[in-house]
Amino acid sequence: MTIKVKSGRGDRKLQRQPRHPLSDWLLVMAVFARIGSTAFGGGSATIASMRQACLRHQWMDERQFVSTLVLSRLTPGISILAQALLIGRIAAGIPGMFAALTGLLAPALVITCGLTWLYEVIHDLPAVAGPLHTVVATAAGFTVALTLQLMRDVFRGQRIVMIMLVLLVYTALAFWVNNPLIVMASAIFLALLFPAVFDSPSSSSDKTDSDK
Repeated sequence: MTIKVKSGRGDRKLQRQPRHPLSDWLLVMAVFARIGSTAFGGGSATIASMRQACLRHQWMDERQFVSTLVLSRLTPGISILAQALLIGRIAAGIPGMFAALTGLLAPALVITCGLTWLYEVIHDLPAVAGPLHTVVATAAGFTVALTLQLMRDVFRGQRIVMIMLVLLVYTALAFWVNNPLIVMASAIFLALLFPAVFDSPSSSSDKTDSDK
């Protein structure tokens, strides 16, 4: 299915990702239940698992997943739950939203309660210190791997220098301002003022093909 999107530079056609035949709310709940019960290591591990599930079941492509990640960061509260709601909505409509939320929270709640009780029992044992430090290192590895996966598609373009410059500027701004609302507002303002800087290479190629 092709969708026309109007912009300041003319109409642009977007190809909607075809829905998988089994993308109903039961599948969404099963997938997110597996994520909630196996994605150890914090938010990065959960996001990486959601990314793999979205690509495997063809609910969305890489850039659409990054869009859900960005949108979830713009909302207050727990961003992972917001992203799960967005993915569930795209995969199976409104029932998918409730299925994704239930599947993600239910097993994680049970496992967390069990591990909390177990930690209170064994955390003073010397033999447990090593495995706990290993868990921390694993979580850090998930964060690095997720960052590289999300940036891989971005750095396939031809404007690597511009992307790195924007990244460095907003990293410095985040440390200097220390207010996420101001950082996000400045990013939105610059995106509206200089849209070509933030356009993806695929958007530029689509515009070139339409001009031809």
